Amino acid sequence: MDTATNVPVQKLTAREIHDKVMAMGVSDLDAGLVADCINVGKSTSWMNNDPVSDSINEKLRAFILEHSYAFEIIVTPVRTDKFIWDVKKRR
Repeated sequence: MDTATNVPVQKLTAREIHDKVMAMGVSDLDAGLVADCINVGKSTSWMNNDPVSDSINEKLRAFILEHSYAFEIIVTPVRTDKFIWDVKKRR
């Protein structure tokens, strides 16, 4: 429950998380990994070269806040068109 407004926060299924993250312009593989982390409650990191939008960190942050997930997701571009994904469970 969102204590600021006393409105229940909708928890999404892994498939719903996947689809919402993909709608942000994230690849199927990356969206699946994000959904798995949130659904299972684990932290992980990976690197690949699937493109992401320049505003992906802001979109992911808004998504996490909207659904009150205890996670931080940061996508960092590195050389040769690769991206490092860090999905961290907050305590």
